[in-house]
Amino acid sequence: MIRYLCVAVLLVSSAAAWHPLSATAADTKDGVAVPLAAATLQLTSLSFEGKPLPASAIAKRELAPGVHELSNSEPSVGEFEFHIQDNSSYYGFGERFNALNQEHHIILNSSRDTAKAKGGNTYAPIPFFMSTRGYGLWLDTYSDATFDLNATNPEEIIVKLESSKLRIIVIDGPQFPLILDRFTALVGKPKLPPYWAFAPWKSRDYHVSERDVYEDIDKYRQLGLPASVLVIDSPWETNYNTFIMNEKQFADPSEMVRRIHEEGYKLCLWLTPFINVHTHATEPGIADKIPAGPASNYAEAATKGYFVEEKKGKPYLGQWWKGTGSLIDFTNPAAREWWKKQVHRAVVLGANAFKDDDGEGSFLGDVKFASGEDPRMMRNRYSVLYNQTMEEVVQNDLHGDGVLFMRSGSVGTQNLPFTWGGDNAADFSLDNGLPTVVIAGLNAGLSGEPLWTSDLGGYLKSERTPDDDKLFIRWTEYAAFSPVMEVHSQMNLGPWDYGPEALAIFRRYSVLHMSLFPYLYAAAQESARDGMPIMRALALENQDDERARAIADEYYYGPDLLVAPVLNQATKRFVYLPEGDWLDYWTGAKLRGGQTVSADAPMSRIPLYVRTGAILPEIPDDIMTLVPRGQYSDTNVKSLDDRRIYEIYPGKLRTITDFEGRKIGSGTGADIGISGKPAEVTLRWRFQSPRSVTINGEDATLERSQDRASVRFRHVKNTVIRVHW
Repeated sequence: MIRYLCVAVLLVSSAAAWHPLSATAADTKDGVAVPLAAATLQLTSLSFEGKPLPASAIAKRELAPGVHELSNSEPSVGEFEFHIQDNSSYYGFGERFNALNQEHHIILNSSRDTAKAKGGNTYAPIPFFMSTRGYGLWLDTYSDATFDLNATNPEEIIVKLESSKLRIIVIDGPQFPLILDRFTALVGKPKLPPYWAFAPWKSRDYHVSERDVYEDIDKYRQLGLPASVLVIDSPWETNYNTFIMNEKQFADPSEMVRRIHEEGYKLCLWLTPFINVHTHATEPGIADKIPAGPASNYAEAATKGYFVEEKKGKPYLGQWWKGTGSLIDFTNPAAREWWKKQVHRAVVLGANAFKDDDGEGSFLGDVKFASGEDPRMMRNRYSVLYNQTMEEVVQNDLHGDGVLFMRSGSVGTQNLPFTWGGDNAADFSLDNGLPTVVIAGLNAGLSGEPLWTSDLGGYLKSERTPDDDKLFIRWTEYAAFSPVMEVHSQMNLGPWDYGPEALAIFRRYSVLHMSLFPYLYAAAQESARDGMPIMRALALENQDDERARAIADEYYYGPDLLVAPVLNQATKRFVYLPEGDWLDYWTGAKLRGGQTVSADAPMSRIPLYVRTGAILPEIPDDIMTLVPRGQYSDTNVKSLDDRRIYEIYPGKLRTITDFEGRKIGSGTGADIGISGKPAEVTLRWRFQSPRSVTINGEDATLERSQDRASVRFRHVKNTVIRVHW
């Protein structure tokens, strides 16, 4: 908790000194008043271990404009409780699979590995929410706090937590985007990953041998499927977690990794924070290649005290799905340094990214940490320390040119790329299927965690089922409009395993995802500036629109696209269009906002809408990787070059700044102006066709086809485009 207090200190010290919070409404005997722009917020019934805490026991400060801190310290860990007088709608709390509006729910701030129906559980809790009353609240804790959101009392929020310190941050709005901006300024703005991380990923539950690896990387290239990342999941090591590749499984690791890189891929390797004393391998074709005995580095870590321990001082042994092992004690600085040296073996091998699995505080009973911290404060914090340690590897060993793919986390890692939604079922169920994934991703975005994704197709799948190609198609369409499009299946299925129609649709949407990279990266830059997520729940920008707030199966993808995924086998769905004027992305039909429409959705089409007057920045659809050209040798695989496409839609033209800093839009004395970095530019008008175009006074050749017209030219520094209709 002290870490986040320090973050607040740094934030304020650069501007102005802290000063006491002056209330416009008086505190009461058992309550504290926080003045907000819209109204005064009342916190009442404050207590510790059942004994009332008077208002005088709560220190109040204004950390920054609109950011208020309330705090109290006690000599030992006990239960705090406080109530908030509110009966509104509540959004946030990290990825949650049950609903967007958590009103009338009781939310537990606990990182949990829930394999089946997840409901309100999460791998990555964030003890932060936004109320439609116009404020946000962050409870600065890693304990298993509970938030009773009008479930017990329809007029009150009841919060309970175990800790020796109470720190509540109340954030004024009243608009949600401002609240989210202020919250992420406190806990950390999202980090920008390297370009290559936004291209599609290919993964399996396991690769039996290098033959499977080569099938993945070669088929993607042969079938014209763009991708930049190959994930080798478990197992791949001599044991868990030695970080030494198993030559009984992969005969020539160096050659295999060389081929992966040569074809324009980065390599992501799986891990957990366990080191095994006993391994239970069950994967067909691999089980006899991994020893059952201790990992080769277990004894060293045990001897040096690098594991979480039992009270008697012996390493804590935990059961997990790969056997029995001990957890690294990341509160021990020496253990962290030792662990990073172990991981460095994978860096030397050629790893560029790490899939940080597990980490949900998987310890039971009475354990102790080197720091002496109470285990009740460590269950959520453990995942944060685990992922922060791995991020140090990314920054130091990979020089920032790497990413994490995390399952667990909380405040402190919510800003790191990327988080994925864990073990979701390969079905359309409301328990653990595709509909719950859409909800979880939007909740993550509402909680300051914008770089979130899921396993395309659903991970939990033990057998082929009728019409599972349809599920794969619908998940493909959704995943194309998420930060990362990653195929991963418990059955090791690839896009080519679902039949020719599904493969063709997958190709179409993976190419579209890749083509929209400039738009996606600009949205990520916006996240890094002000915390706005890439996938944005309608409630985030329309909190006063009751119909928009009720929508949990649509979202904005960046600033100008509206996505309405189909979450069943239907070929029509209702779509609520929020405020503004919209165009059907596929047909060009103009639609006004504030209404519900019936959208056609054949299997090959996701309902998709673009704002009128939008400019969508894109790259050509022949780009197959975002790995820089100088980092691989296959000349048949095209990478990012200086070709840029700007797709212009009917309506009043707006000006955008693309991911490389170019400005495109209405220019002085011209219909369109472009300024900034040189590029080979294509302007493409959709659903409209100019009569003629001049570029810097010279006539240009218009190319026309179907619903579009385009012109190509070399942009140097400033380009003036006159359009004649």
